[in-house]
Amino acid sequence: MDNLIEVEGFAKTFRVGFWRRPSVGAKDIGFHVEPGEIFGFLGPNGAGKTTTIKAMLGLITPDAGRLRILGVPPQSMQWRQGVGYMPEHPTFYEFLTGREVVVWFGLLSGLNRTDAVSRAEKMLNRVGLGHALDRRLRGYSKGMLQRTGLATALVSDPKLLVLDEPMTGLDPIGRKEIRELILSLKDEGRTVFYSTHILPDIEMTCDRVAIIDKGVTRRTGRLQDILTETTRGIDVIIEDMAHGDRQQWIEKGVDIQPGDGKLVATFDDIEDARAFAQAAQAQGGHLMRFEPHRDDLESIFVRSLGQSS
Repeated sequence: MDNLIEVEGFAKTFRVGFWRRPSVGAKDIGFHVEPGEIFGFLGPNGAGKTTTIKAMLGLITPDAGRLRILGVPPQSMQWRQGVGYMPEHPTFYEFLTGREVVVWFGLLSGLNRTDAVSRAEKMLNRVGLGHALDRRLRGYSKGMLQRTGLATALVSDPKLLVLDEPMTGLDPIGRKEIRELILSLKDEGRTVFYSTHILPDIEMTCDRVAIIDKGVTRRTGRLQDILTETTRGIDVIIEDMAHGDRQQWIEKGVDIQPGDGKLVATFDDIEDARAFAQAAQAQGGHLMRFEPHRDDLESIFVRSLGQSS
């Protein structure tokens, strides 16, 4: 299946202030999003994330580059029923209730009233607002408004979700719940694209990522591949491994040391580590942990930004 989002060489400059001075929003941003994945769009504040999302959705016109969403240009009307969008700071009429605003978005997306009402209640319950369906939005907290924005993005049953900083304003429990929701959307076969600068959320949810800074793409690829690049060794922690079996591996040159009542075997190559773990389990050993020593996403992220300075 074709990519659901394609961005190549995107550039955008705004004219701001009385003197219309140029402000660069994007210089050279490129990535693609494949069907059925969770894609993380990473960058510090001001990197160009929201500018790119607005161009993807046809809200602004690029100065240069090629952008496509669901296989068509952003200016086309064909993609709109298949995409749910949540802006970074959702803004609603505060005199409406949560139910009323989500129903309204359902009607705007083309649902009939019966389906819009049914979907609105279901989505508000799904994002944790079932207790506040008929409360006026003026009484919602910032986190509740974020959840309402997510419900409006989901109400039309889209195949692609585009979420701009969906964790903003949420407490740790709320972030955990939204992470779990995002993972459940993938399990349903949906594709999720979301921007953020909260790196632990990315590590726990995303299949692939793009890292951007100062309007330029610095890294893109599978998250696991990016993390694996920095692997500096692997510890395999085994217990209940027979002494004779252990000696056979030591004689083969494997470094096996006792640690906390268990055995720790250290390898430079991940395939050797996997082979040892499989063999040890076949010989009656119990695999406790398979622990690569590598940089976390934060270190890689900071290094990518440093290279752009």
